[in-house]
Order: sequence, then structure tokens, then C-alpha cells
Amino acid sequence: MASKYHNLARQLENRIEGLGYNASLPSERELAIEFDVSRMTIRKAIDELVRKNKLYRIPHVGTFTTDKKLYKKMDVFLGFSREVEQAGGVPSTELLEYSLMPADERIAGKLDIPVGDFVYKIIRLRKKNHVPLIIDESYFPKDIVPLSEAIVETSIYEYIQDELALNMVFADQKLVARFCKEEYRDYLEVSAKTPVMYVELTGYLEDGRIFEYSESYKNSERYELVIRSHH
Repeated sequence: MASKYHNLARQLENRIEGLGYNASLPSERELAIEFDVSRMTIRKAIDELVRKNKLYRIPHVGTFTTDKKLYKKMDVFLGFSREVEQAGGVPSTELLEYSLMPADERIAGKLDIPVGDFVYKIIRLRKKNHVPLIIDESYFPKDIVPLSEAIVETSIYEYIQDELALNMVFADQKLVARFCKEEYRDYLEVSAKTPVMYVELTGYLEDGRIFEYSESYKNSERYELVIRSHH
């Protein structure tokens, strides 16, 4: 027999289907009065719909209906913040690591630089409307893309284009399904048995230099990739 909050979650899910995207829900107090249940039951039902990506919360503001999955066109060089904004959402980034390190053999090979050259290692949790979508583990050669923590917390691509005046022309990307790294699962809210989209990206400048190598883990329940073919 389904619990009271499971039944309530189903009722709320049916209701929000007709509300459209980014619509505000009544407060927990108002819903508790309407459904004649405790606020704890309302909260547990909303928690269930947040886990299902039907709702999202903005602290101290309210609870809202989600829009569709975030779409990424793989033939377009667009940073995460711009992707989210174009989809009508609010982007945010949690910086998990920002360090300067000598490139080991693997990273040097990926960036086509000598072993020991300094690179920035950046790990970021990317969110849309406070919902975690992606973990990016990125490497940038210091001699090509000098960074600061302030830049990393905003848009690196805009900085490269606008401040450094470098022309990013294309990226090689490899997409596979795999299980998420153990240390990233809690951040992405996925289990050990939930496959994620794993994308390796190598970004090139107009002069042929590699300016970025990244490995991304994308929650496939909340993110979708679109590949466009030309002929």
C-alpha cells in the first residue's frame, strides 16, 4: 500500500503537468491546508518530486516546476552558463577544485604540451535552477589560458573569447555511457548502478593549439545531448 506522501506526490505531479515550466507552487503551509495533511507530509512529497526532477527549490524563494532536460548541441561551442540561460534557467557553479600543477604524461599528451608544463586543474559542479547536472574536470595550459579563481567561477569560454581574444574553432568530443566516479556520485545525486553520460572534450584554437581538455560526467536523467549532421 502506497504511503500518504507517495499518493500526495502523484496528485501534485498530475497538477503540475498543466502548470507549464518554472511555475511557482503554493507554500507548504497552503498545500497542507488544501490537502488536509501535515507540512512534513507535504515536504516529503515535494522531496520525491524534486528527486524525479519534476520540481526544484530556490532557497528562501519557493518551489517551482522544472522545464525539460537541458539540451546540449554538440556542434556548437557554447559554455554551460549560456546553455542554461538560453533554456530559461538559472545557472550556478560550485568550484570543487582549482589548482596549478605540472602536467603528467597523460594530461600533457591530451593537451599536446611538454610533460611538466603547468596546467590548471579545475573541477566544477554545474547546476541549473540549483539542480546538479554535470561534473566537469577540466585542464587548461597556463601559457595559453592564464586563469584566476574569479574567472573560473564565472565563464571561462567568455573570458577566452572576450578578454584573451582567442578564437575557439572546434572541439573533438567522445561520448560513452559509463558509471560515475565514486567521488562524484553524491554531487550528481546518482547511485553506483546509474549510468551517466561521460564526455571527453578537446578544444582547439584557430591556430591549431589545444586550449582545453575536459572529462564531464552528466546526469542522463536531467541532461540530453543533440548531435547534428551536415552534408
